[in-house]
Amino acid sequence: MSRCPLDACLRLPTIEVPLLVPAAAPLLFPLARRHALPDPEDFAYQVLSRVVQERDCWFRSELPARAWVCGLAMQVAQMHARPTSA
Repeated sequence: MSRCPLDACLRLPTIEVPLLVPAAAPLLFPLARRHALPDPEDFAYQVLSRVVQERDCWFRSELPARAWVCGLAMQVAQMHARPTSA
């Protein structure tokens, strides 16, 4: 069994959000700070929503869970960083 808490959460038959949040927080909140996002909680919520919705993609990717979640987080951060069109 993996020692990575994210990996353990994603391998459960059903994702349990109360376990997923503390497993992902040490990755997501520093990323939010690094990208100077105004609402780190909303950022984390959006990333975790994608994690729950797209978990099957993680299985197919064969990536480590932490790398896969980081990739999703970077996509969300880039969406937040784009200037809105007028």
